Amino acid sequence: MEDVRYSEDVKDAISAASRLARKANRPAVNDRDYLQGLLSTHRKFNRLDALLKEMGVSLKRIKSELSSAHNQPDPAPTTDFLKNAEIIAKGSRNGSNYKAPATAEVEHLLKAFCMSADPVVSQVIRESKISPERIDLALDSVNRKHGQRSVLYFARELVEVVVFVLFFLILIKSFLGELRLIPSESMVPGLQVNDRLVIERVSQWTRPYQRGDILVFYPPMTQLKNDPWSVFLRLTGFSGLIYKKDDNIDVAYIKRLIGLPGDIVDVKKGVGVFVNGKKLNEPYVNEIADTCTIARPEPYCGPVKVPPHSYYMMGDNRNLSLDSRYWGFAKEDRVIGRAVFRIWPPDRIGPLPAAPYQKK
Repeated sequence: MEDVRYSEDVKDAISAASRLARKANRPAVNDRDYLQGLLSTHRKFNRLDALLKEMGVSLKRIKSELSSAHNQPDPAPTTDFLKNAEIIAKGSRNGSNYKAPATAEVEHLLKAFCMSADPVVSQVIRESKISPERIDLALDSVNRKHGQRSVLYFARELVEVVVFVLFFLILIKSFLGELRLIPSESMVPGLQVNDRLVIERVSQWTRPYQRGDILVFYPPMTQLKNDPWSVFLRLTGFSGLIYKKDDNIDVAYIKRLIGLPGDIVDVKKGVGVFVNGKKLNEPYVNEIADTCTIARPEPYCGPVKVPPHSYYMMGDNRNLSLDSRYWGFAKEDRVIGRAVFRIWPPDRIGPLPAAPYQKK
């Protein structure tokens, strides 16, 4: 014969009934004990509460009627109640292709109470208008509502998780830092295409950017829209998924800081870079620049002064870099952060070396 297992709710109800019988010094339980046991632990059974509520049954009224029956003689111990619940549980499997053992649930206990020979239990069940048909209808309704609540609950949980993740993503990107991919050869040989870098934003509050730092920033020709949607995309880093590079919206560059505000920068073609009259020691460059300080719109060979709140930026791959020689100065307030650490590829993981002329 097919085994029947009890759900945890039913196990708890049976245990509660057994405790009631022991308390009354009876060797076995009866239907009245089972019903009192089920109702005494009803707070654990959301399913029971839902079924009774769906049928319009008052839990308080059932308890009151059971209490008023204390003066009636105790019925004989029950021998058929659990067997009836098991039969009902098996019957609920008819026509099902599910091969696991049948499980007796709270609704099967309620149906078994409808078959009780205990006059008190029969009266309570009858006056509460509990019947197998009403239980089935209530169960269908509860399951349908539960399914609807499950979808809404999942949707709400998903929204909460997404909002939580986006909030902390914005918080981290705005105040701590972010990861960036090197997209071009403008910083060769120190940085290769597809290198992954950590860009930090913390040190700017305690350590001003220095000559030789590698910065990520928005150049003058990059559009930074300020409508809510554009700001959201920029703060979360999703701009690259929405805009193409040719749109020139939120496109960031990575270059080396050469000239600070007030510095005199002079890029001498085929010679090197001079700042405030001194030639920089630049072992990081790929080759000496074959252009002057300004390459566009009109070539200019000679010194230029970096304006306030601006930087003169150059790529280490001097003859394959679109930098300040071509588009002018980078604004201080358009700097995203400083590149400090390479996390990919594995054979080159580590901090980025400082320029030899930087302050210790």
